[in-house]
Amino acid sequence: MNPHTIWQSECFKLSQSYDFRLPGYMFVECISNPRSLADLQPSESQELVSVLKLAEHLLHTLIRPEKVYVLKFGESDDRVHFHIIPRTTKLLASYLNACQTSPPYNGALITAWLWANAESLGYTEEDISDFVSSARQACGELTRRSTLLLSVAGHCAIKPRSAG
Repeated sequence: MNPHTIWQSECFKLSQSYDFRLPGYMFVECISNPRSLADLQPSESQELVSVLKLAEHLLHTLIRPEKVYVLKFGESDDRVHFHIIPRTTKLLASYLNACQTSPPYNGALITAWLWANAESLGYTEEDISDFVSSARQACGELTRRSTLLLSVAGHCAIKPRSAG
């Protein structure tokens, strides 16, 4: 199994970013590789909302960011996928130290700064591994409690990835 994969169903995969070293920076990817949201089947559309909710739930539970950014661009990869970014106090402080701005903050500018400066935040591969492990465990607990993950409608079976 990919060491960054947190959770996967037949239709979607939730993974820690492999490009940006920020614990909780995740991707929601459509396995069928549609090019547009309009290409999703109704059951996939319903599941997508549940996967986005799962990602946000994991962040609020494990990292407690001030904000959660959910982004869909399709510039370098035109398949439907979402960037889920925890805008933490540490991320904002690092951004403000470099960019000297005041509220209200611009999430797009913070994201662009993050892409160029993620390594300067000082997170290690161990930090990333710890987040992935905790997120997998939280997904397993949600499944056992029959809550968020099992509320998904449609034909896509939800199955958390094992930690091993």
